[in-house]
Amino acid sequence: MSSKKNKTSILSILKGDFFSKTQNRKYVPFLFLIVSLLLINIRMTFHAESLQRKSVNLEHEVADLRLRYITTKSQLMSIYKRSAIEEMVSNQGLQTSLTPVYIIDVNEE
Repeated sequence: MSSKKNKTSILSILKGDFFSKTQNRKYVPFLFLIVSLLLINIRMTFHAESLQRKSVNLEHEVADLRLRYITTKSQLMSIYKRSAIEEMVSNQGLQTSLTPVYIIDVNEE
């Protein structure tokens, strides 16, 4: 019997009969509170999902930037090798010295 009573009370709320009775009007603010809390809950859920999507997108972007960093760093390291520098300046007529470096010592006497 309780199940049938709940069905009729839910049906009466949906039809609007619940609000037309004077003894039930005191529950109207409570129902508005429940509805507003449900709306806030839905809003917060959508906001949390939006933040999660942004977080995943940022993680992917960080991973892509890290790969670009590693690639650029390896390219720079290959350019800074002595053989690569010698190749770049060879067309200007520069070459590696074959004589060892020596120190010129000047006495101030």
